[in-house]
Amino acid sequence: GFFIKELVLKVGEYCKDFRLNTLKLTLTEFSTLTKLNLKNVSAFEHGNANSIEYLYHYYNMCGEGLKKEFSKGLFNIL
Repeated sequence: GFFIKELVLKVGEYCKDFRLNTLKLTLTEFSTLTKLNLKNVSAFEHGNANSIEYLYHYYNMCGEGLKKEFSKGLFNIL
């Protein structure tokens, strides 16, 4: 229902913010590095795709120090 949609939107927004402000990557750069479809990543970041698979790619792009930061921020939303 509504709670799930809101949660998916918040997770997507968090990932977009993390990509831009922490990883310092454009959507195109992120898509190229992860070999993901740009439109699918954009849909995920805008709350229009709820595949948990995408979270792995954001996590995987982090160095060891950032993995903890990314996970902590994500769990704060959940």
